Amino acid sequence: MGKKKRWPLVLLFWLMFIVLVAGVAYLSFQNGEDAKQLGKSMITRLAEAQHPQGALTDQEMNDFTYMIRQNGRVIAFLMIGIVGTITIHISCSKCNWFVKTCITILILVAIAYLTEWLKIYIPSRHYSAEEMMISMMAVITGFIVVSAATLMIRIVKGFFRLVTADHSL
Repeated sequence: MGKKKRWPLVLLFWLMFIVLVAGVAYLSFQNGEDAKQLGKSMITRLAEAQHPQGALTDQEMNDFTYMIRQNGRVIAFLMIGIVGTITIHISCSKCNWFVKTCITILILVAIAYLTEWLKIYIPSRHYSAEEMMISMMAVITGFIVVSAATLMIRIVKGFFRLVTADHSL
């Protein structure tokens, strides 16, 4: 795909990547009490839908809230890993694979690390090594998914080129 034809796609992926990172940063850098209030009504509705038979105990509600928040974290950082990897790879199409991979991993891991580590500067928030590792594993998984798909496409293309070249002889 030519450079002029590709720029809208590059722009679209950069916008998606920036929106995902901005959304995670917004949620990560809120005051602890504001963050709890933001999702409380949604989590309460989800809990009621999951357990229509009656009210949950405080411990069950805390466990359910933790599960919802961690699953949301995994999904958000997985999407950052996938979209970020695609974005950097299509933006740096002329760079070799090793350079693109290093740039991508550096950016994705930095985002996962900083969104957790910077919480130490926010009132009523705290740093959690467990949550940072969850975020890092999710962005790395997203990176691996895109990288494996890219590798498989290259292998299949190479195979068909080989087969086509063999038939032309």
